[in-house]
Amino acid sequence: MQKASPNRIEFLTENLDASHFSDQAHFRMFQDYLGKKYAGQKLDLILAFPSGDYRLADELPDVLFPGVPVVFVAVNEMVVPEAVSKHGITGIVQRFDLRGTLGLIMRLQPDTRRVMVIGGTSEADRATLGRIAETAQLLEGIKFEFWTNRPITELPKAVKSLPEGTVILLSTVQRDVTGQRFFTSQLAEMLAPSASVPVYVLSGWAIGNGALGGVVVDPEDLGTRTGQLALRVLGGIRPEAVPVEVATKGTPMFDWRALRRWGIKESRLPADSVVRYRPETLWEQHRDLILILLAVFLGQAVTIGGLLAQRKQRRRAEAEILNQRVELAHVTRVSTMGQLASALAHELNQPLGAILRNAEAAEILLQKEKPDLEEIRAILEDIRNDDQRAGSVIDRVRSFLKHRSLEIKSLDLGELLRETVVLVESDARARHVKISLQMPEQLPAVRGDRVQLQQVLLNLILNGMDAMADVAKPGRQLTVRVETAKEGNVKVSVSDCGTGIPLEKAKHIFEPFFTTKPNGMGMGLTISQTIIEAHGGKIWGENKDSRGAVFTFTLPANEQ
Repeated sequence: MQKASPNRIEFLTENLDASHFSDQAHFRMFQDYLGKKYAGQKLDLILAFPSGDYRLADELPDVLFPGVPVVFVAVNEMVVPEAVSKHGITGIVQRFDLRGTLGLIMRLQPDTRRVMVIGGTSEADRATLGRIAETAQLLEGIKFEFWTNRPITELPKAVKSLPEGTVILLSTVQRDVTGQRFFTSQLAEMLAPSASVPVYVLSGWAIGNGALGGVVVDPEDLGTRTGQLALRVLGGIRPEAVPVEVATKGTPMFDWRALRRWGIKESRLPADSVVRYRPETLWEQHRDLILILLAVFLGQAVTIGGLLAQRKQRRRAEAEILNQRVELAHVTRVSTMGQLASALAHELNQPLGAILRNAEAAEILLQKEKPDLEEIRAILEDIRNDDQRAGSVIDRVRSFLKHRSLEIKSLDLGELLRETVVLVESDARARHVKISLQMPEQLPAVRGDRVQLQQVLLNLILNGMDAMADVAKPGRQLTVRVETAKEGNVKVSVSDCGTGIPLEKAKHIFEPFFTTKPNGMGMGLTISQTIIEAHGGKIWGENKDSRGAVFTFTLPANEQ
């Protein structure tokens, strides 16, 4: 009523407790109490919930609150007096769905042959028992026994040994044969735990005390219907314009625990059944939390999927960049060999010329009658040495120009430096540049790709020689220095005596396509920086305190 009403409703509650005090004296005392308490109070509606009879709906309001409309509700099988239907009174009389409950018994336990009906001796009890007896005549082959002449306190022991094919049906027991009064919920709690057969009930308020269930009066449904009727009267409808509703209405309702006890599957229950006291599933207990977690997991899954896709794309891009870098490094090496072509040709012409001269000398010696074999043997030794020298030059060039992927392995940095200096010695002599290699006797090994590191060294050495093109020939000095740096790194520096790095261009020298040479591509230092950083090192350039510039790079030492 409070939820449905636009106005605030004040409820005042009084209880006659007629189930325990039904004598006339108690009724008169209750009437006097109400008359004094509510004298002068303006009431809008009387809601009466009678127990044993209809006096609360008829006699009492008429004496105490004349003119105040009355809405009552009763649950019994008693005939409604004509006086109750007079001016200013309306209500609901709820009948038990006896046919529905007995039909349910046969549906769930078709082997039932005996129904033990437990009821009371009051007027309302006898009315209910009479209706049960009438309905029982519709069932053939079922024996009904009515336990009404035995004290309720003796029944718990009696129901322990009932035979199979028997069920217990609890009727109302407002008063037993000894005059004691009971509620149906009390009876169910007393009898059901010890009973050897299932216990069925007629009222929903008995569910939860051990009874199996039945097609019962649903208190929530009855309360809702009563509240709706009361709101209509409060809204201005005259009670006499609304006939008293006498309805037989039941809801199939069961105790899940009792169903389990008696082995009755839920699939056998009517489709509209209400099952109480079923343990909540994990979903029912934590529905909101599960939904939140599912949302979080779904979000994480989408995020992870996106990250995996991005990682795949990034790896593909990195592989493409690596391939492009390898291609560009190869092109740069070819370009570098182009710069060294004339010097390399001179480097090869020397051993090849020596081979030719030694061969001619050997032919002249062999034309003599007695050739000098020792001299010929010495000539052949020179030919072999010159051949090995030329082959070594060709092998170094071929290795440097070979198109290959990155090969990281342990390297002797000193040997690598010596090979690189030998490779450019001819070009240095042609340019009148003196190369000085300075390094300690013991150097830690480094991990890296031999060809790519050699490419960096060649680029720095050739840049240094180019920077000294305008320097007088005696002053063309290039120094390659190696030393052990901090944190286990190896530091390699290439210094020249050239014009140095212009200050305004110093911060751009490692940028792609930036060059200070008239015919340069501007990619040598960029590729060198990429190679050194890929090896875990750093590279930088700066001017010396004296004339010239120095380019330095570091490489991590091989810890193994």
